[in-house]
Amino acid sequence: MASSWTQLRHLRHRDLLLGRLLRVFERDQLECRVLQSDAFRPALTRWADVLVARGGSGAHADPHEVPKEVLEHAKGSSAEVRWLLRRLTSRDVMHRGPAHFPSTLQQQGPQYPFQPFELTYLRSLVGSIRGTELMQKIDLPEVSSETSQPAQAPRPPRDLWAEGCLDDDDFRDVSKAPQ
Repeated sequence: MASSWTQLRHLRHRDLLLGRLLRVFERDQLECRVLQSDAFRPALTRWADVLVARGGSGAHADPHEVPKEVLEHAKGSSAEVRWLLRRLTSRDVMHRGPAHFPSTLQQQGPQYPFQPFELTYLRSLVGSIRGTELMQKIDLPEVSSETSQPAQAPRPPRDLWAEGCLDDDDFRDVSKAPQ
């Protein structure tokens, strides 16, 4: 019975570690696919075993500090796993940053399909219906990296095994009358 609980504990820490590693990269990066692959699972299990042996938790592990035991264990694994471990130890997450704002959306002016009054105005003003002569560039305010970052650090994921599950009744104030 004790070995079953030990295995469950190891699996729980492996799952927490996997969640922590997945949050390092963006969702559509190749790294996330490799992390969830069957080829990476032995290295992930070894990493979780090392964390549990050291008394750590998978939820609070530093994803860029790969234990030496995991690196040695991964030498015989696939090229994708070795590449991913090198990426983690390099501490470079290669985020793409915010999406590029298309320059066509910075143009203000009549756009096809024209409203009848816009078509009449264009014909009287320019003599054609292109409308490009009336385009004006819109100046957007600059966004600094400090304002684009959230004000507070993201909360770590909850450990449901330790805290338990909560429902709506847990947040209800019993001293007040029900609504």
